[in-house]
Amino acid sequence: MSTEVAIPEAQSERFEASLEAEHAAERDLMMSLIKSIAISMPIMIAIFVLMTAIAISDKADWWVWLGLGVGLGAVAALLLGSLAGATLNAHKLDEVDRITAGLEPEAA
Repeated sequence: MSTEVAIPEAQSERFEASLEAEHAAERDLMMSLIKSIAISMPIMIAIFVLMTAIAISDKADWWVWLGLGVGLGAVAALLLGSLAGATLNAHKLDEVDRITAGLEPEAA
């Protein structure tokens, strides 16, 4: 039994092209995530500050409900912004997979 692993010297051009397409799609996905989180951050913070103000502003000091609203809004923006960004760009990753598998011709 041999302990040596055979590694091919040169990788195919198709592999390199598909790897580059995957990297491009992942960079696009990352930018989409960042943009969607940045867009949803002030919206979610405003919504949660309003909700906490309505719910507990008469029972607690202003800094309590304001801090709670900002904290919950930031968490909601991270979650919902990530979901929105991934959903908006999921088709690009699918296209790369189809092209890599040879099911669709490459776009010019």
